[in-house]
Amino acid sequence: MWQDQPKHSDKPEKAGGEGWLINPAQQKLVQFQPGSATAHAQWVAIHTFHLLPGEAPTLITGRRMLRHNAIEAWQTMLKTGWTRCHPPRR
Repeated sequence: MWQDQPKHSDKPEKAGGEGWLINPAQQKLVQFQPGSATAHAQWVAIHTFHLLPGEAPTLITGRRMLRHNAIEAWQTMLKTGWTRCHPPRR
């Protein structure tokens, strides 16, 4: 279950490239996770979860994106009200 924890710095990603964003108003949580790399591109897996109070997050969608597009999406989300958070406890 997700719980509010200390704030992270404004770095676009932490070591390893995994990061989590939350938007309580939309009741959504998003995970950015490094995906497989090919000879021509680096991929990021993005998973979106629905949050309900007192329940574990429910997976809504999963997709992958080129790394540079994922970084742009991360930065845009931060500018539009999403905040960094720790991963949910399992």
